[in-house]
Amino acid sequence: MKITICAFDAPNNLDGPTTWMKRLLPYLKEHGIETRIIFLAANSKDLPAYKFFADEGFECKLIYWELFNDEKIQAILNDVKQFPPDIFIANYFAIPLTAAKWIKKAGIPTVMVLHNDNQYHYDLVKKFAANNDESDVSSVVAVSNLIEEISKQTAPLHNNIRYIPYGAPVPSEVANLSKDGVLNVVYAGRIDERQKRISEVTQAFCKAAKEVTGTNYTIYGDGPAVPAVQDILNTEGKGLPIQFKGKLKSTEVQDHLLQNQVFVLLSDFEGLPITLIEAMACGLVPICTYMRSGISDLVTDGEEGFLVENRKERFVAAIKKIKEDPALWKNMSKAGRQKIEASYSIEASSKQWMALLKELITNAGERSQLIMPSSKELKTIVLDKEFHRQNNPRPAEILVPFYKTKYMLGRLKRNLFKSK
Repeated sequence: MKITICAFDAPNNLDGPTTWMKRLLPYLKEHGIETRIIFLAANSKDLPAYKFFADEGFECKLIYWELFNDEKIQAILNDVKQFPPDIFIANYFAIPLTAAKWIKKAGIPTVMVLHNDNQYHYDLVKKFAANNDESDVSSVVAVSNLIEEISKQTAPLHNNIRYIPYGAPVPSEVANLSKDGVLNVVYAGRIDERQKRISEVTQAFCKAAKEVTGTNYTIYGDGPAVPAVQDILNTEGKGLPIQFKGKLKSTEVQDHLLQNQVFVLLSDFEGLPITLIEAMACGLVPICTYMRSGISDLVTDGEEGFLVENRKERFVAAIKKIKEDPALWKNMSKAGRQKIEASYSIEASSKQWMALLKELITNAGERSQLIMPSSKELKTIVLDKEFHRQNNPRPAEILVPFYKTKYMLGRLKRNLFKSK
C-alpha cells in the first residue's frame, strides 16, 4: 500500500501534527505501508521536519508556501500523477484539500485530518466534506470525540467521519515522587499566548511557588512569547524556584518529563494535546484548564488529574492538594498511565489508522488516470475568506514579476536578520 500525506514545515517547527506524523509514519512503514510526504513549507534551508523524514528514508517533496494557489495545486497534482498513491491524505490544509477533488476523481480515496477544536477546522469540514457530492473527501479523521461530534453535525450526511486519537510512546520507566519531598511541576509545549496563555501559565507558576513550599517549576518550549516569559521570570519570578529551559527535541521530551511529578496545560483550547499524552504515559499527574476538546477524553477531574477553572487560586489549590497527599498522586499517576496504555499508545492509534486505510482501499472505486485541470481553471482559484492565511491567488499577469521579486526580497531580508 502507498499513501501520500501533506505536511507543514518552517524554521523551528514544533507543532503537534508533525509530532503525530513522526509517531504514525514509521509504524506504518514497519507494517508495509509506503509513505510519500508533500511538505508545504517556508522557503528556507531550516526545515526540521523535512530533514527528519528525509533522514529516516521517507520520500519527500517540497512545495513552498509563497507560490501562487495555482502553482501549489499544480505541483501537488503533478506529484500525485507521477507517484500515484493508493490514498491521499490532504491533512488540514485548504490547498491540498482543493486539489483533492481531482485526485478523488481518479479513484484515489482522500482524507482530511482535524487536529484542533477551532473554527478553522470546522470550516474545512463545511467546505470539503459537507457538499454531499463527489467533491467531498472520502474520510474525515478527528483527534478528539468532541471534534468528531461537531464534524458530524456540520456534515450530517457524510458517512465516514471518525475519531482516531494521537498515540504516544509508553516508556518502561515511570515517574516517582522525589526522595527529598519536592514536587516538580513542568510545562512543555509551544510558547505562545493565543492558545497556550503562556504568560498566565508563568504567572501561575510564580503564584504557586510563593504559596506552596517545596515545589519547583520548569518551562520547556519555543515560540513567539519567549521574551514575555523571560520578562515575567526576571520580575515576578526573581528568586523563585522557576526555570525556563528552552526547546526540546521530540525524542527528548519524555526523558525530561520523567524528572517531574506534575504536568501543566492551561490552554484556552486544544485538539488532543500530544505532550499531555506523553506526560501521562510517564506517570505525571496533569493539571489542566477545562477545555471542550481532548482534555476531557484524557482526564476525569479527581481521577487521573485535576481540571481547574482558572489559572490563579484554583490552580494553586490543585498544586497544594497534590503536594500534601502523596497517596493521591500515586493513585492518579497509575490511573493516567493505564489509560494511555489502553487507548493512546502509538500502537493503539496506529492500528486504527491501518484499519481505516485498508477500509478505504477496499471501498475505493475504479482507478483511472488523473486528469489535470486546465491552466486557466487553476489560475482562477481563490480560497474562501475562512482560509485567507493560506490564500495566495495569482494576480494579473503584468503584476506577477513584482510579486515574485517581493517574495525574493522578503527571503533575503529574513536571512539577513537571521545572520546577525
